[in-house]
Amino acid sequence: MAIISKFECNICGNLYKTNRGLKRHLNIVTKYNASCSDLDTLPEDTIQQFKGILVYYIYKQLPKGSKRLGKQTVSIPATESQFYAIFKNYIHYYFISKSKYKCIFHGSSSNQLLASILDTQNWGIKFYEQRQCTYIVLCDNIDEENPIVQAFAQQLAHNKKFYKPKYKRGQFIVEWKKQKNIDINGNITQAGHIYFHFYISQAII
Repeated sequence: MAIISKFECNICGNLYKTNRGLKRHLNIVTKYNASCSDLDTLPEDTIQQFKGILVYYIYKQLPKGSKRLGKQTVSIPATESQFYAIFKNYIHYYFISKSKYKCIFHGSSSNQLLASILDTQNWGIKFYEQRQCTYIVLCDNIDEENPIVQAFAQQLAHNKKFYKPKYKRGQFIVEWKKQKNIDINGNITQAGHIYFHFYISQAII
């Protein structure tokens, strides 16, 4: 007999059988965002400059044409300290074995939240001539009255190679993880990267 879960985390959507289970999950999330004494404390102007770099690379994934609508991934080299300085209050998962952090943003309020984090109001929308804009989708509902979105949905429906995506439409996922490279002689190089995963759409305003 299936047990119906009633307690949901409003960030990641995980369901728990009891309120106690949900509270345990949230307590663990709180620990992920506690100050890390082993990370470098960065100057405020350095943090601000890096936020500008992040927004620049997000903008590069907001094209004018409709052929690239849908899932997007942005990868930017970054130290763990750089990631933590910006997203330290919004970490929802930490995988210690993989040296990987994950933040999840979604819903109508996340646009203003990310604008506050990145210190840029129009961080997720790019404007073009003829009143056209390309924007990051932060809600999972599909705008059925938007002809551009309708055309893109029809394109996906006819694409036999379209598979269920790893990341949900309407979510803005931020990850930091460390990548390693080992050559034949055992020499190791490694670097951290911030990854943004999101969906884009277009509209006439």
